[in-house]
Amino acid sequence: MAWWRLYRRIVRRPAAGRPAVSDEVTPQPSIREAERRRLLRLLQRRAELSYDLEQSERAWQATNRWTERLAQLNAAIEQAESDLVALKPPRPRDLPPPLPPVPVEVVGVSAGPPAQVVLRIGDASYAWREEIDWAERGHQLAPPRLVRYQGQTASLVSEGPSDASRAQLVECLGSSLDQLAEDVLAALREAKPAPSLTLADLARPCSGCGGWQDLRGRCPVCARLAWRRQQLHADVRRLRGERDATLADLQRVRDRLPVIRRQLADVESEIAALRAKGVDPG
Repeated sequence: MAWWRLYRRIVRRPAAGRPAVSDEVTPQPSIREAERRRLLRLLQRRAELSYDLEQSERAWQATNRWTERLAQLNAAIEQAESDLVALKPPRPRDLPPPLPPVPVEVVGVSAGPPAQVVLRIGDASYAWREEIDWAERGHQLAPPRLVRYQGQTASLVSEGPSDASRAQLVECLGSSLDQLAEDVLAALREAKPAPSLTLADLARPCSGCGGWQDLRGRCPVCARLAWRRQQLHADVRRLRGERDATLADLQRVRDRLPVIRRQLADVESEIAALRAKGVDPG
């Protein structure tokens, strides 16, 4: 429809006793309201593009939030890698002497319930009883396990200075005795002969760190070092992934600079055109 039709003069025939009245059709309010909403959206878009433009221009500066974060990540990676290099077991000068080959005797074993195991090493006796964890309403919560209720492993270690090596030996003997009790009970249930071991088999010197290995050949000191090494490797992988993501984000923001400038210029042109037509966002 041509615009001049919206502003044409309408001449009405005068009614009886009334003068002729002329009227002028005003523009449709819906068109002006749509232009006002369009202007409001353009102003919001201009504010967003202005913010993006500021961020993109900062990305090209020598120091910005991306470069600062990259410096922090690089420092953290270097520290973790240094910790990995330094994370080595203490090199033993001399391995501790092995324990005496005192036989470990199976005094008694019963499948229960509850299952029980009694061992003797020299004059010391050690006893275990199977205990069951129950839920509140009487349902079994976990498989039964052997719990030692008699015997102290410290009595197997000769008196001497209470140093770290003696504490490790006591801990290793306690773990090996619990494992041996489980093996004796399993052998009974499977109709196999019980394992024949000595005190020296329960704790053997570890050539890796100078500590002690249990019945399964595991050293607590070396196990802790291996766990810490795994944690550091995981930290390095995570930090490197975050560094790569930060670099990619920095490059993406930099690449958007010419696009943002072009989009902002188009928005400014549309805003100027609407204002020239008298559109007011208020």
